[in-house]
Amino acid sequence: MEDAREAAVNKLAELLKHPDDLNSKLITLIRKLTKEKATIDAQLNTGVQSQLDHVQEGLETLTISSRNISRVKENMRCIDTLCYDAQSMIKDFPRINMASYSPICISQVHQNFVATEAKVRAFQKLYQQLDDLEDMFAPMRNDIYSPHDSLLRVHYHLFKLEEFRDVTMHQARDSPHDVLITLKTYFRRVDVLSDDFTQHLWRLTRNLIPLVEEGCGSTIVKLVKIIECEEAADEKALAARQAQSSHQDLQNHKKWRLAEGNPRTIKSYRVEFFEQLHQSLLEHFEEIFRPYKESEDWQGALDATDFIFDELELVYDEMVPKFPKKYKIFPYFVLEYHRHTYDLLNETVHQDLDAGTILRLLRFVRDYYATMSTRLGVTEELLEPQLLDGQEQTLVGEYLKLVRQKLVEWTSNLMSAESRDFVTRDTSPEMSPDGQFGLSGAVDLFQIINQQIDVAAEANQGKLLYLVVNECHKVMKDSQSFWKKLLASELQKQLEQPGDGFIEYVMALANDQIKCSDFVNDILNRVPSIVDANYKSQVEEKLSTAINGYLQIAASAREALLEVTFNDIRPVFNELFTTTWYEQPLVPSIIETFKDYCSDFVHLNPFIFDQLIRDMLDRFLMLYLEAMRHKNAKFLMNSCLERIENDVRISFNFFAKYTSVKEMEEHFDVLEKVHTLLESNRRMVFVDYYTLRQAYPDVPLAFVESILSKRDDLDKSTFKEIMEGIKTKAREYEPDANTPPTIFSRIKW
Repeated sequence: MEDAREAAVNKLAELLKHPDDLNSKLITLIRKLTKEKATIDAQLNTGVQSQLDHVQEGLETLTISSRNISRVKENMRCIDTLCYDAQSMIKDFPRINMASYSPICISQVHQNFVATEAKVRAFQKLYQQLDDLEDMFAPMRNDIYSPHDSLLRVHYHLFKLEEFRDVTMHQARDSPHDVLITLKTYFRRVDVLSDDFTQHLWRLTRNLIPLVEEGCGSTIVKLVKIIECEEAADEKALAARQAQSSHQDLQNHKKWRLAEGNPRTIKSYRVEFFEQLHQSLLEHFEEIFRPYKESEDWQGALDATDFIFDELELVYDEMVPKFPKKYKIFPYFVLEYHRHTYDLLNETVHQDLDAGTILRLLRFVRDYYATMSTRLGVTEELLEPQLLDGQEQTLVGEYLKLVRQKLVEWTSNLMSAESRDFVTRDTSPEMSPDGQFGLSGAVDLFQIINQQIDVAAEANQGKLLYLVVNECHKVMKDSQSFWKKLLASELQKQLEQPGDGFIEYVMALANDQIKCSDFVNDILNRVPSIVDANYKSQVEEKLSTAINGYLQIAASAREALLEVTFNDIRPVFNELFTTTWYEQPLVPSIIETFKDYCSDFVHLNPFIFDQLIRDMLDRFLMLYLEAMRHKNAKFLMNSCLERIENDVRISFNFFAKYTSVKEMEEHFDVLEKVHTLLESNRRMVFVDYYTLRQAYPDVPLAFVESILSKRDDLDKSTFKEIMEGIKTKAREYEPDANTPPTIFSRIKW
């Protein structure tokens, strides 16, 4: 009571914290608490009334029970009176009453006589029944594909005979030994026929697939019915044994027959059915794959697995409808086939596999799961254990290791042979039908690379193709680095000590690099569409890098041809605009050298040849302009302008054979404007300089000063005046910053 009072005070203290709450909250709290009290009172009244009703119902029930007990007592007294009065109505009742307390009553004796007579008759018919059953069973036993119309009949009668045998032997279990021997002898043929029939059932079980293929589905249905019948008998026997163990105190009671148990031997046919089926599937797989294992043809073993899906489809379509759902026959077959496949792959993995077999194994796993899903509707999550135990990445690593080794080995051999030919140059390089020099290595290298990429693509592994492309990219980069270094070293040797065959092999190398870039471009066109989307951009980047690398080497080869060409005529350029140039024409000798080299360059790839001609023209113009600044150069105005025009005409006509006139005019425009500047008089030189500067904003003022200083018609004062005006003009001119560089930016001043 005190606790309740204290709790109430605490609650009020919590609700009324401030003096103002007495005015603002008190009326509201009174209404709220009054409402809650009314609700609680109503609930209590209802509960009390319910309890009173239950008590009243209990009292009424007790009154009715008391009346029923009194009525039962009265009825029992009437029954007892009737029994007592009936004894005088039965003749010899005392004798019958005495017999009922003897060890064997008269009715039991009669039952024993009847049972004995039935046993005798059953034994008399036993051998005839066995003969009939053996005759019916023989055709089925000899040929499992024969009609099994009598299979259920044989089982029914054999089942009854077994039941008769079991009951008889159970009843005679306490008989003398010679009696038991005699009974066993009588039942020996039953035992033999039962064993033969059981073995026939397991033979049918081990041949379920062939039976379905031969159209013997009805035989399977009969087999299942027999198993179900035996299972039902097993369950009945087990129930009787359970009753026997649960009621040991009633075992000898004459009125409790179940306590005697059931004499049947538990057969567990369904368990044995699956054991036999498991063993048959194991033998089935061993028989199919034994030749491949003996010959270590692991790829052939993987190719031979197509029967799995065909047989599982057959099971689903033809066998599932013939089994009860509780057998789950299709999942059983799926898991059995899967586990045998799992064992096969594990055995394969532990062999010394080549790259092709590893890829075939990886592709098999992907195709296996995909086929299980599409053809049979079995998802990967339902198939346990996981094929290869998740070792795909390990296999991928092994495969990449083998690919890397093979690529390095093959490319090293190719590079060794080709580098030897490139260095020794004992024989001319190969020539294609279109007249182009070439090396055999490019074709061979990309046959190897394409083979590896194609095989990886067939493996159906998302990341594998990218990894293989990455390995091939490394090989291509190594090859490019090798040729770049070899070309540089051989070019240096050629410049220092010219030899035969270098030009031909450089052309062959350049042509090969263009072929290689085309090969890589073909790979770039087909691989990104089949590679995993996560690696598409990386594959494109690596292949594009490889293409650029080959084009760079082709450009280096083109540059080497230029170096060799101009190395022969560089001394001639040093004589331009000197006394020698005035005494004899020098440019014609340069052009003749160009003609000689270009007659060899026709064996180049047309793309490289066109680029080479353009580079040759640029190099010629650059050297020609550089020669104007040489310290020995002099411009004798009475003859130099005509000679320059002659040089331009000769060189223009030569290059015009390979380049359009419009492009030639664009290239020779610089010589034309320099020529105009040279012939300009002191009044027009500023205009001509401005024209040159507008067309070539990067023309160095030192170049203009140098060539004007070499004119013999300008004295020092005039030259000084002209240069001051040009420098003033140059300071006034602000070239566009976005103007691309011209030939003057490529000249080393």
